[in-house]
Amino acid sequence: MKKNIIAVLLFFLLTSPVLAALKVNDSAPTFSLPDCEGKDFNLNDTVGVKRRVTAKGVIVIFFASWCVPCRSELPLINSFVDELRNNGITVVLVDVKENFKTVNALLTELKVDKPIVLSDHDGKTSEKYQIRFLPTTFFIDAGGKVKDVIYGGIKGEKELKESIQKMLKE
Repeated sequence: MKKNIIAVLLFFLLTSPVLAALKVNDSAPTFSLPDCEGKDFNLNDTVGVKRRVTAKGVIVIFFASWCVPCRSELPLINSFVDELRNNGITVVLVDVKENFKTVNALLTELKVDKPIVLSDHDGKTSEKYQIRFLPTTFFIDAGGKVKDVIYGGIKGEKELKESIQKMLKE
């Protein structure tokens, strides 16, 4: 009986959606989401073979206002946006299943005003990216490949810079 229980638990663990999450060198799923002004941001315009702008990569951070680690990492991210932009890297915050009123209140409270902020109101983009934890941060290179993923809050400047370096390596 004990072996049967272990076998069933092992089966569910191995087939769990968490294990199906995007991995390094996977192609980043494309998406188009509105910003707070109603303009669409399309990932294909920034990275991948069809890109319209010259970029070295995109950092995509999935977050929500109720997420405590998100609240800690957003000001850190905000402090690097200008430097990253000057180096050809776009920073995109994707709010998961909230409205812009809620998101803007959080960002105002935290004094986060530099990244592009998008709303995944219906959660379809989060599903494409197989989001299971918030925050989750993807470092996507110019070719549209995931080069690093951080689950949970970014622990500091060192971890952020290490992930950026992975994204910029060819």
